[in-house]
Amino acid sequence: MQSYNVVIQLGSQVKFSPAGYQLAPHTRMRTEASAIAIKIGAAEKLIISGGSNFGVRYDDQEILKSAVFTFAAFANADFTRRSEAAVIKDFLVKEWGVESNKIFAETLSSTTEENAEFVKILLQRRPAFTGNEKIAILTLLYHMEKALPVFQKAGLVVDPLFAEELLAKKGSQGIDLVCDYYATPKGGKQYNVELMRRLLNEGISLAEMMPR
Repeated sequence: MQSYNVVIQLGSQVKFSPAGYQLAPHTRMRTEASAIAIKIGAAEKLIISGGSNFGVRYDDQEILKSAVFTFAAFANADFTRRSEAAVIKDFLVKEWGVESNKIFAETLSSTTEENAEFVKILLQRRPAFTGNEKIAILTLLYHMEKALPVFQKAGLVVDPLFAEELLAKKGSQGIDLVCDYYATPKGGKQYNVELMRRLLNEGISLAEMMPR
């Protein structure tokens, strides 16, 4: 597996309740994959990209129940909720032991397109970044099919880093987790789970399953 100066984990749902914040299952998978990337040296630094989406894109009680992109929704979400990126960073630090100074939380973006544009702005900051970094975006396969072209269209030179491949570093436990997750359709598509299992077992990139 290649090593990257910067890995960008794309934000995804976190759930808010009186008991605190929780990661949705796919968010937990991406986040654990980021922790693995740091620990095995596949990533030097992480950028977590994701804003305060509850009350804006997601209903508080039911994820994706309603989308209310209004100024008031943005204003209230920003004031009353922590961003996806901030919550994910907390989990990386507290649950997986990643050093806080290796993680930057980009807390404004609400869509994949905004992920790309805000990250592009961040990468132009000097001397935090040199402009010569080797960069990857980290997400799950079904989201990568949309996200990679979006980042490329924004003019960013990025490689895909599949969360599934990092989770497979845990061995059969990680591969079973991934395959169980894909047993039902994701992104409106049913993936070939047996092919995915074979690729992960053989260390072959899931890019083989991307549309050509």
